[in-house]
Amino acid sequence: MMVNIHGLVGMKKILLIPDNTQSHLPVHFCEQLEAEGYAVAAPGNQTLAEPDDVNMHQPDVLLMEVLEGHYTECYQLCRMLKDNQTTENIPILLLGTDGNGNHTSVHYLLEGLHAGANDYLQCPYEMPELIGKIQAALRLKASMEKAQVLADELQNLNEELYQRNLLVEKEFYVARQLQQSLLPPIIQTHTGVHDDPTYTKVHFQNEKLRISGIYLPCDSLGGDLYDVLKFQDQGVGVSITDVSGHGLPAGFITAIFKTVLYRVTQQTQDPSEVLYRINNELYDIVKTGDYVTSIYLHIDFNTMALECSGAGHPYPYHYQAQTGEIHRLRQNGTPLVWVPDMPYPKDVVQLAPGDKVYLFTDGVSELKNPNDEMYGEDRLEQTIKDAIDQHVSYITDHIINALSDYTEGAALADDISMVMIEAL
Repeated sequence: MMVNIHGLVGMKKILLIPDNTQSHLPVHFCEQLEAEGYAVAAPGNQTLAEPDDVNMHQPDVLLMEVLEGHYTECYQLCRMLKDNQTTENIPILLLGTDGNGNHTSVHYLLEGLHAGANDYLQCPYEMPELIGKIQAALRLKASMEKAQVLADELQNLNEELYQRNLLVEKEFYVARQLQQSLLPPIIQTHTGVHDDPTYTKVHFQNEKLRISGIYLPCDSLGGDLYDVLKFQDQGVGVSITDVSGHGLPAGFITAIFKTVLYRVTQQTQDPSEVLYRINNELYDIVKTGDYVTSIYLHIDFNTMALECSGAGHPYPYHYQAQTGEIHRLRQNGTPLVWVPDMPYPKDVVQLAPGDKVYLFTDGVSELKNPNDEMYGEDRLEQTIKDAIDQHVSYITDHIINALSDYTEGAALADDISMVMIEAL
């Protein structure tokens, strides 16, 4: 007696497809399977030619009798079942016979494996062996179903991660735009040549001074910042800053630094006092373990005296047009945020027409080539000398191109910022 496998809970369901031309299944075959605890259904004379016909029975295992010489339609069904998403995980066991109840050639059963069947058993069918193969098939199905569940979960997690990444990228883009807005505005100038600078733009120019700068972050958000502050007709302040680290924390600290810088420079333009006050304010605000290096200088338009003070930052280069020599402004204190109430000494130099001052972050001098060799400050000084007679924007462009050649176009490992000042 065949059991209706629909509605049976907890029993593994076997769909048996005997050969319609000449079945050689043993007597009581189905009863023996049912005695082992399986629910068995057979379509009788009904032809199962499509995956939907099989899936209608919702079997856990499909047993398919294959008579030698009459297996074309059987193997065609195997292929269709494995190509159908609703039936691809149903294990298929082939029951092979030569039509006389004897063992037959194995090659046509192996062809069935190529068609999508999972295993086979030859006539006469030993029930213990068949049960073992059914159990193995059920374990395979369970593993495939578990793998599918995990694959679906992974796909859902990947989709969720993708959407989250899109949101993060959007937020970083907005943050990047905001950080770019912290840089001083660009002004239009006439350089006297036909081709404009590629990278560097002019941020300040009057009859006595021209200032150009560039910022190249290595990540979506960087920790470098430079600024040009105009104090009516009294003079101009220039700041360049490097926050330890990269990414969102460094970006936040640069924004805080600029806010504090603007407030402090409304009270004093003395570089030593500016850095002293900024250090104390940042010390009370920044609790992330980061620190800040910085240079702040002020140029008086009336005297063209340049006052410069540093906080753990690379020393600026000063080119004197009269002598053709380059020297460094070396008055420097500890980085900001390390210790409160730190004094910061300052250099005072007199600018003459043609003099140039170059400020930079350590991402420039510490840039490495494919051989892991740093560009270095000596090489940087020579690069400046090679283009020192040019417009300030072209000098910084020349440096950028030299750095790119040195690294052979590799991605930046650190932010790069530089500012070039020229006395006119």
